[in-house]
Amino acid sequence: MNTIATITTIAAAAFTASASVTPFTETFANDASNWTSGDNSALSWVSSGALDGSSYASSTLDLNAAGPFGLTLLRGQANTNASNGAFVGNYLESNITTVSFDFRHNAGVDLGIALRVASPFNFPAFAVELPDTVASGEWVTLSFDLYFGNPLITIEGAPTPMAFNEIMENVGNLQISADRPDGLTTPLVADFDIDNVSIVPAPSAAAMLGLMGLTATRRRR
Repeated sequence: MNTIATITTIAAAAFTASASVTPFTETFANDASNWTSGDNSALSWVSSGALDGSSYASSTLDLNAAGPFGLTLLRGQANTNASNGAFVGNYLESNITTVSFDFRHNAGVDLGIALRVASPFNFPAFAVELPDTVASGEWVTLSFDLYFGNPLITIEGAPTPMAFNEIMENVGNLQISADRPDGLTTPLVADFDIDNVSIVPAPSAAAMLGLMGLTATRRRR
């Protein structure tokens, strides 16, 4: 009976995670929306001062604690019901191709920032890096492209389309990390701020055709 119950629970979780998702933006309008810090503690909520002047969420961590794969700064995870589960589901079916967010840090050095996309069980997963580092002390909007063949993606496991699709069909966790600054050997405590976390679908073929038609019409005029 216990085995059957366990199997049923796992199957139900997988089914929930595999449901389609809709485009969504987390604005942290009233609180941190159950997002957590890299150490799983609650994020701070700040009522104003984001890139658009609005509220945002923030973590404070020591970059000297980073391991060989960097330091996890911010987590939006299924097990904490982050954003009421809005980021959990089947990105492949829903044609989600981009995750973006506004970000700021005050580490005083440029940082390499990455996004880890994982199942609700935190594996399998892949990480997406940025082509450039992120400067200290200013808000920027970061975008991560989710497609197999992106040279900035590293799949944890076999680097195959099947492995990539398996992750995209069952996304549960979004985790933002920073590389350890070169030569760092002493504590470097910094704030890491986030706002406007968005999942964005690719433009539909119909929308693209409509846009092309509109452009052609304007040219004829």
